[in-house]
Amino acid sequence: MSVSRDTAIDAVDVLNDLIADLVAGTNVFIEYRERHKSGTFRLEQMVAVQKMCFSHLALAFCKLLEFWEHYQRLVPDNHRENLKRLNAEIRKRGAKNFRNKVAGHIWDKKLQRPLRHSEIMSQLEGFVGKHADEFLYWINNPEGNNYPNTIVSVVETIRDAIAIEHAIEQSEVIER
Repeated sequence: MSVSRDTAIDAVDVLNDLIADLVAGTNVFIEYRERHKSGTFRLEQMVAVQKMCFSHLALAFCKLLEFWEHYQRLVPDNHRENLKRLNAEIRKRGAKNFRNKVAGHIWDKKLQRPLRHSEIMSQLEGFVGKHADEFLYWINNPEGNNYPNTIVSVVETIRDAIAIEHAIEQSEVIER
């Protein structure tokens, strides 16, 4: 099936934004956690940063799932399985549920009330897991995003492969 060049440019643009979202969500959390550990950032502030960063990452995960829905035909064959596995893990972690119940709304339709703190923390643990560092470094390892060990490496590799296959220059993405 033939894909228009404009569609390929759109895909590269979406992946650029997604990479920025993943890097920002992880790096901001890591930096502010260090400030908290050093005593220059209060716990209440850290709780707000944690909520912001993990909500932002849940949105980014949902965007990656949506990317697959709209652009899967552009994903090169040699990267399809890695992206499928990644999307399966994102679904397993309940990114959409976290987005819908914690990050995006105050009202749980099923319960007909807002979620309680303990329920939010349970949702957070399901999304992040027991170890925030493992979660963050699975997304983006600032010391090196080696393919296919991090989400950023998978997204960057697919973006670059699409750009190469369709001879897309970065300026074509930025200047349109």
